[in-house]
Amino acid sequence: MLVLHRQEKVAVVILIFVTFVCLTGTIMLDGMGKEQFSEDFHAGMTDGTLVRWEGVVGSIYNARSGSVNLDVSGVSVFIPVSAGDIPVIKAGSSIRVIGKVQHWKGKEEIIIEDGKDINLL
Repeated sequence: MLVLHRQEKVAVVILIFVTFVCLTGTIMLDGMGKEQFSEDFHAGMTDGTLVRWEGVVGSIYNARSGSVNLDVSGVSVFIPVSAGDIPVIKAGSSIRVIGKVQHWKGKEEIIIEDGKDINLL
């Protein structure tokens, strides 16, 4: 039989409380979504900045690897195959994306991490 002393009981209670607080915070933040923490995209942003962009899809390029490159109202949007399922996107569609700024070959683009971060309007 396990016998806990007073200090050990207090430590267990504190650990349970901290675990509960962390779990609750994680669930609340996940429910809020990324958009709450993103900012409107504009040219010259730092790599890794979480941004949102809304516009009309111009050109669409489907790479052999499964990734997709979009031109959304003049902004390059890259959707890697690792983003998972993405909605069916057609030229002329209005969309809103949330992603991170990335510079690739000297060109600024938004990279999408999850297909859920693409919304057809």
